[in-house]
Amino acid sequence: MCEADQTGLDDPACRLLAPKTRVALERLTVHGDEQAAGPASGHTRGAQARLPGSITQKKNTWWWLLATGAGVIAAYVAVNAPLRHLFSPVLAACATVAIVAGVRWHRPLPGRPWYLFAAGMALFAVADVIFGAYQFAGTLVPFPSPADVLYLAAYPCFAAGLVSLMAAWGSGVRWGAVLDAGIITLGMSTLAWAFIVMPYLRGHLSALPLTVSLAYPLADLLVLGVAAKLVFVSGVRLPAFGLFVLWVGATLVADALYYSTLAATGAPVGADVSAVLWMTSYLFLAAGALHPSMARTTRQVPRSQERLSRARMTVLTLPALLGPALLIADVGGLRQQPMHAAAVASIVAALTVLLVVRIMLLARFAEAQADHAQARARTAEDALRRQTTLQSQLTHQAFHDALTGLANRALMFEQLEDVLSRPQAPRNTALLLIDLDHFKDINDSLGHPVGDELLITVGHRLLGTARRNDTVARLGGDEFAVLAEDLKETSAETYAQRFLDRFKQPFGVSGHRSVFITASIGVVAVTEPATANDALRDADIALYAAKERGRSRVELFEPAMGLAQQARARIAQDLRYALPRDELTVHYQPVIHLPTGEVTSVEALLRWQRGGRSPTPPEVFVPVAEETDLIRPIGAWVLREACRHGRRWHDTVPKAEALNVAVNVSGRQLKDHRFPDIIQQVLRETGFPPTSLVLEITESTLVTDAETTSTHIRALRDLGVRISIDDFGTGYSSLAYLRDLPADIIKIDQRFVLRGGSNADNSLIQAILHVGHALDLDVIAEGIETPHQAERLRSLGCPHGQGFYYSPPLAPKALEAYLTTQAILTPTNPQP
Repeated sequence: MCEADQTGLDDPACRLLAPKTRVALERLTVHGDEQAAGPASGHTRGAQARLPGSITQKKNTWWWLLATGAGVIAAYVAVNAPLRHLFSPVLAACATVAIVAGVRWHRPLPGRPWYLFAAGMALFAVADVIFGAYQFAGTLVPFPSPADVLYLAAYPCFAAGLVSLMAAWGSGVRWGAVLDAGIITLGMSTLAWAFIVMPYLRGHLSALPLTVSLAYPLADLLVLGVAAKLVFVSGVRLPAFGLFVLWVGATLVADALYYSTLAATGAPVGADVSAVLWMTSYLFLAAGALHPSMARTTRQVPRSQERLSRARMTVLTLPALLGPALLIADVGGLRQQPMHAAAVASIVAALTVLLVVRIMLLARFAEAQADHAQARARTAEDALRRQTTLQSQLTHQAFHDALTGLANRALMFEQLEDVLSRPQAPRNTALLLIDLDHFKDINDSLGHPVGDELLITVGHRLLGTARRNDTVARLGGDEFAVLAEDLKETSAETYAQRFLDRFKQPFGVSGHRSVFITASIGVVAVTEPATANDALRDADIALYAAKERGRSRVELFEPAMGLAQQARARIAQDLRYALPRDELTVHYQPVIHLPTGEVTSVEALLRWQRGGRSPTPPEVFVPVAEETDLIRPIGAWVLREACRHGRRWHDTVPKAEALNVAVNVSGRQLKDHRFPDIIQQVLRETGFPPTSLVLEITESTLVTDAETTSTHIRALRDLGVRISIDDFGTGYSSLAYLRDLPADIIKIDQRFVLRGGSNADNSLIQAILHVGHALDLDVIAEGIETPHQAERLRSLGCPHGQGFYYSPPLAPKALEAYLTTQAILTPTNPQP
């Protein structure tokens, strides 16, 4: 027992205290009876409260623990009251809870290593509580005390936890890592002997205090050895392992600083620094347990290589040099004390033995690697022979289509380059590009296996139609090519017609009697030297023209086609920037109630003022927008503009509260699964009533992919949006689709209005009106340009019409003025 006065710890008996006991006693001596500061308990509660976070916060709980713990440690440094001695037990207790929480959250298998860590930290917490209670009460701390037993008992728990962690990997004994860890531990033991053990043995301590004092550095060496083996086996491969290393490092540095200065001078130097490092080590261990990567610390790690890297050699060499360096420097008069010099020399000898064994193990590893290299060389020879055998097969696969067995694009391109490189050959050479029409419908309706079988059958038929020396290739998808040389007897166009005729016969596929499909063919007849890329480009342009002109036909390339294609390409390029450059506008054409002349709705029509040039007609750029899929963002913009303007007219124009706005919708938009959601979002953003929005869909769009079309139309109807069928009378199966689809309006195509009023045209219009009346559909006639046409439609009973006779498409402000004028001129309750 010792007594502390206000001037320090000068009593010799006080020097026998265990390090952690002396830290607590020194704090009490220095700070006296000052009262505890309030903020400390707040920080402690913060550290505890952040542990059981919600499920969504688990990922970052470790970070919040470090941040909160740092605040507690900062408060410890700032506070000079006796209550500061309780900070360490609070952090230790929080770390114990955090470890258990980490096991419960992340479920490592097995969890035994982590429970051993929690047990060790719990022992630290109880020991810190005992010391904190002594210091807070101002009572003299005995030495050895029960707290010393708990401190020393914690170290075997930590070491057992680390050993259990490695045992969970099931990787067996890795002698290289064991030897390396032994070298590190023995090297550090020379420092421990010179700076801690030797000063203690030279002192005048009784047996029990001396044993307890020496047990602390021995426990540190135990933990160091096990931790070094863990690092050498796995490396710092996970963040949790990195936090382990920081935990062990902070603990060992704190102990070394405290023990060495205490043993040398009888009083620790920088005791607060050691205390801060001890508390920091608690946080590192707790953070490692809370980090999500801790669940993978108990999984098997890859076997580490036995070769020694430069960094690892440095780590192993330096500890081996510590013993000789201590003897040479004669630290603490080491050479004048034979017993201690012999102890250090023995440690150096043991280190030398370990290094020799390590070198022998490395040599055996090198021999094994040499044997493996020879085995790999033999394997490489066998692989080279197999590669030679398979090379011809790979060459065939590289130049032939895997599905049909025909030549592929690479071989076709090579053949084409070879033909065109001969000066006389191009005069009689033709290249045919053959693309199946609506092949996607086959895949969608019959399935991809049937589609693949059809491609194989088509390839065989093309091969049977071609001449023996012609090259038939599948370029990809449903596109084929035929390269024909020396066409002296027939023209290229006539030769291509032979292939087109073969598509008049059905194709037999398994499970189906026959499948009918047509093809479009683009032909380029090479009449002058050209490159392969030029020939393929021109054939593709001709193929595009065949598709555009109705499909199931042959088109021979003409230079004008290239110019048209270039013009379309420029339109497509400029159209991509039309929205960002604010070049698009929406005009509106009124729809008139024919009996009264009242405006009941307007149709939104897209206009493009292209880069300061004259306006580009919609019939020119809209098909390009369809092909390039730009119609989707442009169509969404038109919808938003139309609804925004409609909302304004409802609010500002007299008698326009019920004005409907009709917007044309393309087939690509309607097939987009997000289209109903886009409509709903636009209506919500603009505040436009769904019942005032009319979506115009062409009759041909209804025929294509009817299942998707019907689903989306019904979803739109559920929102309250109305559907108008545009160009009625020009599609297929119109009555059937009118019966099945919940449409609201049909629009009579302007071709029936412009024909002049023959009895046949009148009868057809009357039939459409009867169909609309029978199905409770409103009817609008398009293209009214003369008073005679308007009068004829009124006499036939057509309720609505639109056209240049009433008004051309108007800009939004002009339409607003038009609607205001109509509201003034139209009676409030017009009579038909």
